[in-house]
Amino acid sequence: MESAAISTSALDLLLLLRGSEPEGLGRADQVSYQIETAILMGILTEGDRLPTESVLAGELGISPITLRQSLAALRTKGLIETSRGRSGGSVIRRQIEFTDSQLQAKLRETSTEALRDLGDLGAAIASMSARLAAGRADPKNVEHLEDLARRHRDAADDRERRRMDSRFHVAVSIAAQSSRLTSAALQLEAELMTLWWGHSGQGGIDGKSVEEHAAILDAIRARDADVAASAAERHSRNETEYLIEQHLRLTMRPEEGA
Repeated sequence: MESAAISTSALDLLLLLRGSEPEGLGRADQVSYQIETAILMGILTEGDRLPTESVLAGELGISPITLRQSLAALRTKGLIETSRGRSGGSVIRRQIEFTDSQLQAKLRETSTEALRDLGDLGAAIASMSARLAAGRADPKNVEHLEDLARRHRDAADDRERRRMDSRFHVAVSIAAQSSRLTSAALQLEAELMTLWWGHSGQGGIDGKSVEEHAAILDAIRARDADVAASAAERHSRNETEYLIEQHLRLTMRPEEGA
């Protein structure tokens, strides 16, 4: 497998995922969860080479032994492969893909109140991120947003489209030049990634998202903070409404095998 070292920005995002893991996990499992989440979101992709164990352990603030335990768990799941020697290291082997059944089960089990709560948090993060990005984004930030918006629009399948949608949201927070907002956005998107299923194609929620991304991007380019904040909040609210609608449809029909 051909590989390339992960970028500094990807490593920074991986580090910002600290705190996103469920409560009660040991340190090795926490790190495994963070790396799995980065793979799920497309921050780490197939062929990406992780830093050396000593460097990555230092960045994560853990011992090399703990990191090796985390990497062993990821190897067992087939997510990475590790080779030894001077040119060795751990390389991302494949993306994480949930089946529709897994996503449906998770969304069915998540209450309307919990979805609304996630939506309120998402709207607050999105609105403030876009507002700040309108005043702080540099040309590289804007170029990155343009690239993600284009990749979202042109995605070949629903899963890739959702991944690009999530990364666009995080990129707006990055453009806001706020590490705390970026960390909050990453943790929220990590949770939402396990709930999305059954996209409606370009004529449905995805088509609307393409238009809403364009509106957010236009406002950031124009340095219009109020319009950017309003567009981002509207986009977040619409996605929450879609999730709640899908949840209600699932709860109103019998479970498979019941």
